[in-house]
Amino acid sequence: MEEQAAKVSTSQVGIEWRLDYLQNFAELETQLHQILFRLRSPQSIATCRRVEAGGLFKGSIEEQAQLLEAAVRAGCHWVDLEMESIDRAGPGFIRRFKSVKTIASYHDYRKMPPVGDIYRRMKRLPVQVAKIAGQVRTLADNLKIQKFLKAHHAGNPRLVMLGMGPAGIPSRVLGLKWGGAFTYASPGSHSAVASGQLPVSAMRSIYRVDHLDHRTQLYGIVGSRASVSLSPSMQNAAFNAKRVNAVYLPCETGRLSDFLKFARALGFAGFSVTMPYKRAIIRELDWIDPLAQQIGACNTVAVQRGKWMGWNTDAAAVVEVLTKRLRLAGSRILILGAGGAARSAAFALRGEGAGVFIAARRDAVARRLAREVSAEVVPWGAAEGLDVDAVINATPIGMAPNTDAVPIDLARLRVRVVFDMVYYPMETRLLSEARGRGLTTISGLEMLVDQGARQFEIWTGESAPRALMEQAVRQGFDHPELE
Repeated sequence: MEEQAAKVSTSQVGIEWRLDYLQNFAELETQLHQILFRLRSPQSIATCRRVEAGGLFKGSIEEQAQLLEAAVRAGCHWVDLEMESIDRAGPGFIRRFKSVKTIASYHDYRKMPPVGDIYRRMKRLPVQVAKIAGQVRTLADNLKIQKFLKAHHAGNPRLVMLGMGPAGIPSRVLGLKWGGAFTYASPGSHSAVASGQLPVSAMRSIYRVDHLDHRTQLYGIVGSRASVSLSPSMQNAAFNAKRVNAVYLPCETGRLSDFLKFARALGFAGFSVTMPYKRAIIRELDWIDPLAQQIGACNTVAVQRGKWMGWNTDAAAVVEVLTKRLRLAGSRILILGAGGAARSAAFALRGEGAGVFIAARRDAVARRLAREVSAEVVPWGAAEGLDVDAVINATPIGMAPNTDAVPIDLARLRVRVVFDMVYYPMETRLLSEARGRGLTTISGLEMLVDQGARQFEIWTGESAPRALMEQAVRQGFDHPELE
């Protein structure tokens, strides 16, 4: 606990001590005093959340108060008092902590609560900060948080509002920009106490939350699993290196319409599109690049003069990484899969004069794609008997957590180059087996960086710092707390 706190404590980062996570309170005051003395943290918040309020402490309100008082004597500067205890114990509960600053907090772990009613109750209390956190199900819920923070940022008490869950990540990153008194982060990737809580290292080094202002342009990635994407690490590193006042957010949602409302309301300057929205986004665009239109998939949107304009940088990235290893014109390339990534590869490679073979578990989808690009369909079970120059895995097979799976048996396939679009893990089992056979390999990381660099250049008009972007992605693999 102390070791984690020492890593994050600075003049701008305080520490919340969740006393309800302790199993033994016997030496609390002495031990906490010693830790605080060694850390010399400028701001320490003591919290002992009871089970009734979503915490782990099973004692009475009086026992809760006694533990918080011990933390104050140990040197904590703040105490967090949940509304459930305040309501049950009365105003005298707050007065017990008049020697330090107090936070009145309310948490709803199921939904976004009626914030207006709750804040009106909090305003009557003698506390310095009111904290309201709710579980958000949609990106649009962040707009409610933004509106409320902007309307009450100068009020008394000061306000903190957070959306819990993956869809609430934007509220954590943009909370200070919207006028929140402060925001919350975890000391590491495996120590979050609420869903969607990001590590402090990511909040400061990736999202640079303390540098965002009213001129900061917003970008992001929309998808059903956007919260685990490495693109924020990559794009934010590029913005920072090129001194572009922008931030790139993970925008996780189960409905594209939810993101569209969110992005339009906040005036996004551009965004990346990932599964499963690369096809659906096309009908929302004012203009689309002819190749992206032909492919029927768009992964990059830029807002130019108020118009939403779309590109497919996946296609160009496929050509880029393969051209470094073989001459595409006249080559024979097997594509595994027939989804959005496979479509991008098929159209791009046929455009370069390569012969394309398509194998997918959904035979009808494979046949439809083959007709569109004048490729040849190969039954999924028969693909291993081919003699090709390269094979591309455009399926999710091998992606974490199913890292032991492989889409094809390389022992039966005659091939020189193995290209796996899966980038997590960076070294898939398919690539490992290919390397063991002496074959040339291409990782999904290389394509991720290439397509991301092209996105950056579309958005900013500047050359992308590709080496730095790759370094940021690799750092994300080496240090999961940066993902």
